[in-house]
Amino acid sequence: MTDPRNQKKRETEVFFELAIIFSMLVSLGFPGNLKNVTGESIEKMLEYGAFALELLLLMFSSAGSWQDIELIHLNRKYWAMYLYVFTCFGISMLVTYDARSQIITCVRFAVTLLFVIWLQERYSIRELLEMICIAQGAFVLFTLAFMVIFRSRAYSNMEDQNHALIGLFETKNACATELDFGIVMTVLLLREKRGTRRRELHWWVLLLIQTVLLLMCQAMGAVITVIVAVLSIFVFPDRRLPLGLAYITVNVVFLFCMLALMPYFEDMLVAMGKDATINGRIPIWRRVIEVMTENRTMTGFGYGMFWRDPNALLKFQTGFSMRRDPFMATLTTGAHNVIMETWLNSGLLGLAAFFFMAIFSFRDMSSLREDQYRLCIGIMTFLTINGLTERCLGGNFDYRVMACFLAMSVGCNAAGSRRRTLVTVRNTARPPKNVENA
Repeated sequence: MTDPRNQKKRETEVFFELAIIFSMLVSLGFPGNLKNVTGESIEKMLEYGAFALELLLLMFSSAGSWQDIELIHLNRKYWAMYLYVFTCFGISMLVTYDARSQIITCVRFAVTLLFVIWLQERYSIRELLEMICIAQGAFVLFTLAFMVIFRSRAYSNMEDQNHALIGLFETKNACATELDFGIVMTVLLLREKRGTRRRELHWWVLLLIQTVLLLMCQAMGAVITVIVAVLSIFVFPDRRLPLGLAYITVNVVFLFCMLALMPYFEDMLVAMGKDATINGRIPIWRRVIEVMTENRTMTGFGYGMFWRDPNALLKFQTGFSMRRDPFMATLTTGAHNVIMETWLNSGLLGLAAFFFMAIFSFRDMSSLREDQYRLCIGIMTFLTINGLTERCLGGNFDYRVMACFLAMSVGCNAAGSRRRTLVTVRNTARPPKNVENA
């Protein structure tokens, strides 16, 4: 006969896993363009629903009842990650033009960090990958259904994109980036399951479908990104690269080369019929530098707020002529570079905190197990290449932010010593139970 306590515990675990998968599905971008069919309100409802579930999981997972809920728990191992998020929080609240929107954004950002740390402490790498891939599988199924039912909306109508797949996103690059992430996670899961007795055919099918959809996006940069990220999982298992330092170095060197050296090759590239501006990105970066050196260099404009602030946006747009460059003069889409986006969000102070978090998290690569290292290098390689020319790590709960925090929290957890509490706040609705002396 089944023990009722075990049955209840299993039911609780199932609820936790379903809630986690739902939260991950929303972070992947669901419902995306489906909101145009179901209504704008569905997107907000799902976002706030995922936020509420994350809070419930954080508070009740270690409690026997609502009277024992854990309101706050901070562990010293992750102090550099807390420092980054709370630096962004504090700076943003000082400089923001819209305090109400800003506090919602920053609270969501902080909860995302706490939720990801809770996830990697509670579940194994394989369990985490399984939940991510289940969410990705659901997202792919919704994408396929959208392609069949709303075919005209699932493909780009821009003349220069030749009917490229955009799926549930606004652009083909955004769709391709999400598929890149899904492919990397699926490959990691298959690698973890190698040698087990169970045949995981459905994961291979998911990998194949994602690969086909990626090719339909016609995004060469995304194809290169996923190839390099997948190769890194298999090429460097025994070569423990300093991931934090490598991440910063690649980003800084790339940006320097594009801004300082690309002009010398502009005539040659134009003569070859190539774009010397990386599809308009270099002018964006130059204008961001001009704006930020003249305004709020150290603090930025608030996390996630620059492109929503009319005055800040006007500062950017006035650098372009409406007659000669109308697209740039009305641009509202993002910096297309992780360093530039972080600078806009929280200034040089926030950028310094971000770099420190990256270096601190991966300070002891020898402490990571093979499965942990594969996860970290797969995620960080994906984020590194994607962040060079795409909008990356500017959101407060999207899958790239969660992936970044996941990799770094794994690094902090492995490198940290024994569990040491920094701050814990519990509900005190009832007095503690009496403990009889032995």
